[in-house]
Amino acid sequence: MEQIGTQARAEIAANLAALKVSQLSDAMRSCGLTQGVGKAHKLESLSSFIWASQVLARRRYLDLHQRLPPTLSEAHNEVIPREVVSIDIGFRNLAFAHITRCGKVLDWRRVELLTEANFEPWTLASVVERFVQTELPVRPASTCTYLIEHQRFRSQGSAAVTDSVMVNNLIETLLYANLRHAGAHIVAINPIQVSAHLGLIGGRSSSSTEPQLPAEDDPKAPIAKRGKRQGKQPKSEQAESAVDLIARMDEILYEQKQLTSTQHKLIQLALGKDSTRKRATRAATRRDPDILKLKGSKSLGTLRETRRRQIKKERAISIVQSWVLDSLSRAATGQNDPATAREIKKHLESLSSSNTLQLRPDGPMEFPAAVAEMFSSERKKDDLCDCLTQGVAWYIWQRNVVDIVKQYGSMFVNTA
Repeated sequence: MEQIGTQARAEIAANLAALKVSQLSDAMRSCGLTQGVGKAHKLESLSSFIWASQVLARRRYLDLHQRLPPTLSEAHNEVIPREVVSIDIGFRNLAFAHITRCGKVLDWRRVELLTEANFEPWTLASVVERFVQTELPVRPASTCTYLIEHQRFRSQGSAAVTDSVMVNNLIETLLYANLRHAGAHIVAINPIQVSAHLGLIGGRSSSSTEPQLPAEDDPKAPIAKRGKRQGKQPKSEQAESAVDLIARMDEILYEQKQLTSTQHKLIQLALGKDSTRKRATRAATRRDPDILKLKGSKSLGTLRETRRRQIKKERAISIVQSWVLDSLSRAATGQNDPATAREIKKHLESLSSSNTLQLRPDGPMEFPAAVAEMFSSERKKDDLCDCLTQGVAWYIWQRNVVDIVKQYGSMFVNTA
């Protein structure tokens, strides 16, 4: 098997060799992979990934049909599992979404594992084990993939490792142990890749009119580009640029909160609840530029990072609420409630980011009434949105994986 794998990876690398570095980068990005540096590294990483995807698809086909696939193409379609359980880790606010390949949300919840950070091994082990056995839907690897948000050891660019970060890393490890023991197929997800793919912050934006903000993986990036001949930007100009950016971010955050509040009101209306009650959210504070100029560069950097995270959360909530509204609009049409359906449709058409409705698995997102009501009444919507967007982004990546595997995959898969 090892010899076949070596030959297969060599064949795939030969198929990919004609691609330029930019084309390899685009292919890896479309699959949600970390790109690395250099063509040799990209070729090796992408070749190994394609071969692993082929082996997984063949194994799934055998488990489901108890026979070899008649064609490679039919086997490759099994790269996309029928179900996904996407987990956003947090010891206080762990959230998971159980969704199908066609976009139906089967289960979607937020769970409080612990009330405070706890390092007792027995306590953590028993809490995670109980969660997996009683709360989490457990499915075989042939039909389901578990997506677990990969944790960092440092948060928000801090040099210190906080208690909460350490506990979340321990919970991640224990989740892997319990799910592996149950025979589950697990994939680690880099949240930065999800944010970049959905245009939540940095990279491509969901709206062409929104300014490009600092990317999530580089919170301390300089405000202005510095060329080799330009020299270092004076501190006074750096501070002024930072103040201008924070002021723009304050405006974006305010508008984004207004948008999510309007969407929440429409969801309440579609569910037949009190639509005059707005979404409970902390108002966006608009800072006085003159006061901001008095702050040091470190304080401005911290404030900029805080605004970036707040905008990212609000954009994620807006995307998910547009999915919920689209699902409720179709349900209202079927229930002969054209007035509500028209109002929701009008709002969706007015969104500058209405193209987010195309960010979906193999069909439009479907939220049962009970699930939509849970989301509407949930106070911590950002955690629920993170796990759902993670699952949807991964499904989109898998569609791209199938295309790449069919184009550059190895013929050795049938002998593996």
